[in-house]
Amino acid sequence: MLSQKRRWLILSVLGLFFFMVIVDGSIVAIAIPQIAQSLNAATGTTTLIISVYLITICATLLLFGQFGDQYGRVQIFEIGTFIFLVGSFLAGAGHTIEFVLGGRFVQGIGASMTMANSYAIVTDTFPAKQLGRAFGVESIFISLGALAGPGLGGLILGSFPWSYIFWINLPIGIICLIIEVLVFPKSIRHKEKGIDWYGAILLALAATCLYLLTTQLNTHIAYLAGLLILLGGFSWCFVKTEQKALRPLLNFTIFRNEMFRKSIIVVFLSFIVSYFFTILAPLYLQLVLNYSTQFSGILLMVAPVVSVFASPMAGYISDHYDQHVEMTIGMSILMMTQIGLLFLTRKSEPLYFIGLSAIMAVGTATFGTPNSVIIMQSVPEKLRGMAGSTNSLVREFGLVLGTTLSTIIFYRVLSIINHREIDTAIGVSKSSFLVAQRWTYAVGLLLLGMALLYIIYAIRKDFKHGKKRIR
Repeated sequence: MLSQKRRWLILSVLGLFFFMVIVDGSIVAIAIPQIAQSLNAATGTTTLIISVYLITICATLLLFGQFGDQYGRVQIFEIGTFIFLVGSFLAGAGHTIEFVLGGRFVQGIGASMTMANSYAIVTDTFPAKQLGRAFGVESIFISLGALAGPGLGGLILGSFPWSYIFWINLPIGIICLIIEVLVFPKSIRHKEKGIDWYGAILLALAATCLYLLTTQLNTHIAYLAGLLILLGGFSWCFVKTEQKALRPLLNFTIFRNEMFRKSIIVVFLSFIVSYFFTILAPLYLQLVLNYSTQFSGILLMVAPVVSVFASPMAGYISDHYDQHVEMTIGMSILMMTQIGLLFLTRKSEPLYFIGLSAIMAVGTATFGTPNSVIIMQSVPEKLRGMAGSTNSLVREFGLVLGTTLSTIIFYRVLSIINHREIDTAIGVSKSSFLVAQRWTYAVGLLLLGMALLYIIYAIRKDFKHGKKRIR
């Protein structure tokens, strides 16, 4: 039996490492102009440093979740921590774009191993009556990680070379690894073995096609169409394989749970849009407003600082009031923020940017906290590990699509305006930058509108059929 102090120490380490893993998905965004100039690469190409990390996680997340179930979740988490640290060192030591991408691939493997087992370790560590509070605390770390990346990156770049946005993980990660070895209980290994390698290969192939789509955006339309067909084919084969597998990576019966399915869909859309801001905001601050990376980092820290206060408040509201209503209010706030982003025109800055960032943090907490609770509590206890892995996978796919979609729209509009192919934001006129940015955020607004309508539809359907909502 674990003591309360030991449980909360374990949760703190899990949360801190989850924070680092998620931050590393976005911390590169503010360093893109600096890395591009240092490595003599285009900003569009440098964005792949974000994509390869996220896609690697997507390709292997379910596989390492199954590894954790069979060989011990804590053991896989500890190995993942070590691999993540190795990848962080390699990414920071890179002197070519290819070397940095290789380091990010290794880093993504380690991140995937930890993310795949974090939710399940929390479930194993805490009794059922404390799970809601434990997941609420972990969601704070996740929300902070999603918002804090560019801001922390800016603060680091204000005093150190860009390599340190990766190397900052090393001292923190080593402390986490020591605590994991000394404090974490060893997981029970199951005697029955059987890894769904066929499903893992198909998922990796689908993720590879998605990665190639992000790297070949300016190639011939026939090539892109072929990649889309392959992506669809591998995805279809993966679904069919998992439906027949004895021990599937992803048990699709979990999607028969209507409440789980609805919550996953809206969080998927929200994470796609969240990376529009992550990709574009650092470029706007540095290339349009001509702010330094340090000052840009300070401005980008507004959202995570506000989130520190907003997330606990959202958690309290989630425990005492209707979570669906709170989620609807949160999505409405995010839509208001997205509308505000359409009017970023260099006027009233930096106050306008600060205000939007604060409101966005409130909306993210108000939407994300009840959504996470609904996802984890909508399934039976035996499926919570699967629900956690699926939630992580959907979130990562959302971030990948957000990075890809925002990059496609932004640089395509820039190319149309300037009547030539453009794959870098450095050197373009500020007026054309603002137009391309506005079109990108407009697409984000459309996606958030779809999510809000779906939430309202789901609530009305539940009310019509007299379904009890989670409180």
